[in-house]
Parts: sequence; C-alpha cells; structure tokens
Amino acid sequence: MLKLKFWCLPILMLFLLVSPAKAQNSIYTVNLKVDVTDVNAAAAREKAMTSAYRQAFDIVVRKLTTAQDAAKLSAMTDAQLVNFIKEISVVSEKSSNVRYIADLQVTLNEQILKAYLQEKEIQTAVVDKSKIVIIPIFREFESDRPLLWENQNLWYAAWQQKPIYESLIEIVPIANTPVSQAEISAEQAQVYDRAALQEVALNNNANDVYVADAVFDGIEGLKITLTSLKSGQAADVIRISGDRKMADHLLMRGVDEVSKKIENKVKNANIAQNKMQSSIAAIYNYEKLSDWINVEKQLKSIPYVRKVQLDAIGSGKVQMKIEFVGSDERIWAALRNKGFNLKQFDDFYLLEY
Repeated sequence: MLKLKFWCLPILMLFLLVSPAKAQNSIYTVNLKVDVTDVNAAAAREKAMTSAYRQAFDIVVRKLTTAQDAAKLSAMTDAQLVNFIKEISVVSEKSSNVRYIADLQVTLNEQILKAYLQEKEIQTAVVDKSKIVIIPIFREFESDRPLLWENQNLWYAAWQQKPIYESLIEIVPIANTPVSQAEISAEQAQVYDRAALQEVALNNNANDVYVADAVFDGIEGLKITLTSLKSGQAADVIRISGDRKMADHLLMRGVDEVSKKIENKVKNANIAQNKMQSSIAAIYNYEKLSDWINVEKQLKSIPYVRKVQLDAIGSGKVQMKIEFVGSDERIWAALRNKGFNLKQFDDFYLLEY
C-alpha cells in the first residue's frame, strides 16, 4: 500500500508558489477570497495562504467524494496540506500594516491527492458537471394548499438565498419566470406530474428535477419530502428540528440538508457506477492522421474513459478498444456530449466525429 510522507516546507517555499494568475479549468483548481488580520502584513499573508490551502483542499475533496468520506480528512494538519498544493496564483492583492486581502487561485496536485485517497480507501465519484433543479413547494400545515409561485412561499425564498459554492453538482431552485409558471404548478408538483417535470428538466437542461415539499411539523420543526424525476415516486423524508418561531433559520437549515442529501445521492450513484468496468470495440475512419490525433485526445478527456487501446491503424482507418467505467448508457451520453456518434455493426461500433 502506498505510504505518503509529509513534511513541513519552509515559509520561503510557500511564497515561491505564488505567481501571477493563469487560466485554469479543472476539478482541482479553486478560486478563493481571503481577508486576514494579524500582528503585521507578513504574518497576515502567511495565515491567509494557510487558510487558502485548507479551503481549497476541503472544496476539491468535497467535489470528488461524499460528505461522510470528506469528513474523514478534516483532521489534516497545516503541514500535511502543503504537500497537496501544486500551485497558488494571485489574481489580485492588497495589504496594510496588519491586514492582507487577496483573490487567489489554488490548484491541488491531482496525482498526489488521488494516491492519498486511494491509500485511505476513499472512493471518488467521476462526475461530469450536473445540474439539479429544485421545485420548492410549501405549506404551513399538512391540510393547506401548496404554494410555489406565491410571495408567501417562505421555502422558495430560502432557496433563493442559498449560498453558491464550487461543486460539480449545481443545485438550483426553478427560476420564477412566466415560462416556468406555465410549465408547472404547485398542485402538479405535489402529485408528481411526470410530464410537467420532464418539461422542466428539458427546458432547464437539467440532469434531474426534485420536488421538495416542505411543511411545518407542528411546533417541532420542518418536514421535507423529496421526490425526483429519475427515482420515480420513491420519497426521502428529511426532518429538521427547531423552533417554528425561527422560521427563516429553520428553512435555511432545510436548504442545506436537502442540498447535502441530493449531492451525496448523485455521488453515491456515480461511485456505484464506477465499480462497473466495460469496453467497446470501435472503428474510426479518418482523412488525415491529425484528425485521429484530435479524436483520441477528445476520447481521453472523457472522465469515464480509462483507456483507448489502439489495435490497428492504417489506410485511413483506426481499430481500437475503448475501456470505460459505468453503464453503456453513461458512456454513450458522454460521447454524444463530446460530438461523437456511434453506429453498431454486429460486434463492433463505427465511431463518427
């Protein structure tokens, strides 16, 4: 089993990592704001960098795995965290005698982090950017008519205040627009009108749609019933205990718990799919060798593709085996999103791009 050794880098090395900002677009890159006060500017800057490392590590790990597994790494020391940092770029900064403020871009070392997660037996979810749309319907009492678009819908208002944080899973409330209001009503959402939910998913380019039915649970708190388009009418019930007199706080806690629940469900589903390994034999016809080089690059950029094995090449034709994790349906969808088309012929596919 791989054993990672940790050491504490000198402060000088921390500052050498700082460079002018460069464009990054990666799961392992995080944009952060820091604002730290200390005995002097140098101490404030050092503390800000340490804080940035921890924030970046927590955000990236939260992207890659479930909340339960991410919590297992919360005891990491500052000295250990430094080993996972590949680069830190300063987008902008300013300081006074005792204060340091900056916009930073922190990139973690993918290979080291993956090795460490494997050592700790923490499974990661290979997840493309996903969008989940929430339809928050609300009742003060079980017998009340459900609210959705009305101003009195305190549950919808809480979702509109949901903090935005970096994640591969975007969880957003349905937009309050005339188009959305025409698509679905509170009553349709409550009875799980599948046709209406499918229209919401289609028009919002969403991977799934959840109806979050919230009702005050007497004076004891909040009861939230979750149903999704993908899971049918199988419901999850979340109970938030607390004083109904503090409704705003109760509802915001509900937003947080629902978001965590959905994010973990998506990640667990992906972790389960990642245990499935398969392959397809494919042929690609090309006019120029550079066309194939570009196609191979695009195939390898798909998160689910583990290997593109070249079996034969020549006369404008490439014969290959594409090894991937997950279901056939998932790899086909990923290929379509990259602009590929597959046509099946007996025991092989013709790959078009």
